[in-house]
Amino acid sequence: MSTSVPPFLQILTNRVRRNYTGGALLEQWTGEGNGGDDERPEDWIASTVRAVNPGLGEIKDEGLTRVRLPDGGERILADLLAEQPDDFLGERHVENTGHELGFLAKLLDSAIRLHVQAHPTAKFSQEHLASRYGKLETYVVLAVREGADPYLRLGFQHAPTRDEWKRIIEEQDIPAMDACFERIPLQVGDVWRVPGGLPHAIGEGALVLEVMEPSDWVVRCEFEREGIVVPPEGRFMRRGLDFCLNIFDYTERSVSDIRELCQIQPKVLAETDTCREEELVGRAHTDCFGVNRLTISGETQLPASERIGLYLVSEGEGQLASGDHSLSLRKGSRFIRPAKGGEVSVTPTGEGPLELCHCYPGLA
Repeated sequence: MSTSVPPFLQILTNRVRRNYTGGALLEQWTGEGNGGDDERPEDWIASTVRAVNPGLGEIKDEGLTRVRLPDGGERILADLLAEQPDDFLGERHVENTGHELGFLAKLLDSAIRLHVQAHPTAKFSQEHLASRYGKLETYVVLAVREGADPYLRLGFQHAPTRDEWKRIIEEQDIPAMDACFERIPLQVGDVWRVPGGLPHAIGEGALVLEVMEPSDWVVRCEFEREGIVVPPEGRFMRRGLDFCLNIFDYTERSVSDIRELCQIQPKVLAETDTCREEELVGRAHTDCFGVNRLTISGETQLPASERIGLYLVSEGEGQLASGDHSLSLRKGSRFIRPAKGGEVSVTPTGEGPLELCHCYPGLA
């Protein structure tokens, strides 16, 4: 049954298990917990997708984002979207995308370099996996561990042939696999786009906001990293290696080629006395979703939108308000703003400006 639409909903912590360790920097950054690194290095902050963890025991609704209602209750976000799609998602979004959010956003903090992996393109998924989405990813680097020198593996700098790549994976010839890549340094503020097909691995020490197509399709090329083993059912999407080899882009690209292809330079969209809005990920990079950054120095009305929006506080403190509704904000706070939720104002309350990352679905 349809009910009134709140102006915003607080998103609750949603830690998810993965096949690597991390999370200590995430907890330090958000101020939530002090448990250090463990098997839950990610927080899926806007997810209507269940996590896929082959080889691990099942956790009911793992991966699905929960929100806090104005009355203090909690709901799974996907259920609200299904019950009131036009109100929460927006009518044009529903016409084009249905009741799905259309993207997955998460915070990722790895204590080790991730396993080398690749994801299918949307075209490959539609043709071979009976899935609407591939898994194009984007990264916004938010923080770096003290003493770390974070980096990214992305694309082949020394490309193998398809047959050689098959041999490397089958034999787990890690020295030969390592030789296919060069380190690409990461810095706080970097924005990257990882198209489907490119082999990649985030190095240890960086906390990133990762926004991607909403799937968990992944081909893992390394079966073990620092004692953590990927079980056979988690390596090749429950298909065979020969099938998965068709996903990879075997083009050889230098580090400078990759920077030109995949590193995104923020673009200022609008600026007032109290707010600067920058585009981090836009239609030139993907039609599935977008990511903007708002730097707010005084009371500001959040821009009206005909589609749902996710907001993550990446710096500073503030107060969110609409009528009788209010929410205190700090670094790591996140909230959903429904398409028909009405006007919302945000005011910095700390010494410096308030910085928000705004993620939203595309309207393709």
